[in-house]
Amino acid sequence: MGKTQPPTNPVPLRPRFNHEIDPALMREYPALWDTFRADGRAFRSDAARWNVWYLMGFDDVREAFQRSDLFSSRTVIAFAEEKEQMPWIPLTLDPPEHQKYRRLLNPWFSETTAKEIAPRVRERCIELIESFRATGRCDLVTDFARLYPTTIFMKIMGLPVEESGTFLGWIDEMMHTTDDSGVSRTVRSSAQQRIMEYLGELINARRKDPRDDLVTYLTRASIDDRPLTDMELMAISFLLYMAGLDTVAGMLTYIFRHLADNPDHRKHLREHPESIPDAVEEFLRYYAIVTTSRVVTHDLEFGGCPMRAGDRVVLPTAAANRDPNQIAEADHFKIDRSQNRHLSFGAGPHRCLGSHLARVELAVAIEEWHRRIPDYRIEPGANVTQHVAGVAGLDTLPLIWENSRG
Repeated sequence: MGKTQPPTNPVPLRPRFNHEIDPALMREYPALWDTFRADGRAFRSDAARWNVWYLMGFDDVREAFQRSDLFSSRTVIAFAEEKEQMPWIPLTLDPPEHQKYRRLLNPWFSETTAKEIAPRVRERCIELIESFRATGRCDLVTDFARLYPTTIFMKIMGLPVEESGTFLGWIDEMMHTTDDSGVSRTVRSSAQQRIMEYLGELINARRKDPRDDLVTYLTRASIDDRPLTDMELMAISFLLYMAGLDTVAGMLTYIFRHLADNPDHRKHLREHPESIPDAVEEFLRYYAIVTTSRVVTHDLEFGGCPMRAGDRVVLPTAAANRDPNQIAEADHFKIDRSQNRHLSFGAGPHRCLGSHLARVELAVAIEEWHRRIPDYRIEPGANVTQHVAGVAGLDTLPLIWENSRG
């Protein structure tokens, strides 16, 4: 359990550490979390006017996810004032209010629904791969990883697929700005405002012209025997927009970098496609991309940390998933690992709503890509950088294969 007696030794301090913009973490993600975890169960940052506690172990992170009575989701941004947290429904709600909205969305993201739309997912995946296969090269990020889940999710939401470039641009400005300057804050605020304005127009359009999509469904939904307010509709749509357009894309970039560097793993997946679901779980575990946070609800001792109400707790899933106390040889990637518990989708009431769809998308991508492009490598001399923040991913991944035209 995470709750402990006061620690014998003080919790280590990493002065001014901020995982969202730390240069070393952006160079060495996710391996740097292993170094931090080896130094202790937790550490503290003084980069805000409140304490920010980083939990490193699987058990502590899992319990923090599960204990909304101790750790509130009213903000999931560790270094921002609570008043700066836009309501993202249901993410920033605690039980019991959270469950009301979650029940509205569950049917759209159930395991059954994910299986039903799998043929559409596969069709889109093949279409994208065939658009560049003959050229012998692509930037995995811009040509595939971002477009593939984005267009699928836009169809679910009822967003116009032809405007995917605009939506992805707004996401970049919102999620991937890597400093905290006044200019960057202005850019993020402007992108958020444009997204909200667009979603507001979409909601009004669906009220007048209903379609078979999620936004139309939400305009007709009720909570506590009343229709959803405009604020609620905007907050739900905004959260789904951000989650649907960024998370699977980030995961795909790490998967394909790994497979480009490990031809034996590519060979294994080609020869044993039935093993792809297990491989997906190992990719999710080893390259976990989400680092979220919670607000401490009252003074307590947790994970060896003397926390105070209003402090923040950061939950890096990449650190927890590679905890050697949880899984054997946790710092090794095993393509055929079958017993695999991880926290990449979180735990407790806020466990990822889109996990079933994400698994389908990842498995289909691995299968269809390797049917068509079995051998590939990272272009020599490529400068592959990454962003971390709340959702990690590579910024670019130039790949080449046999019929490259140079």
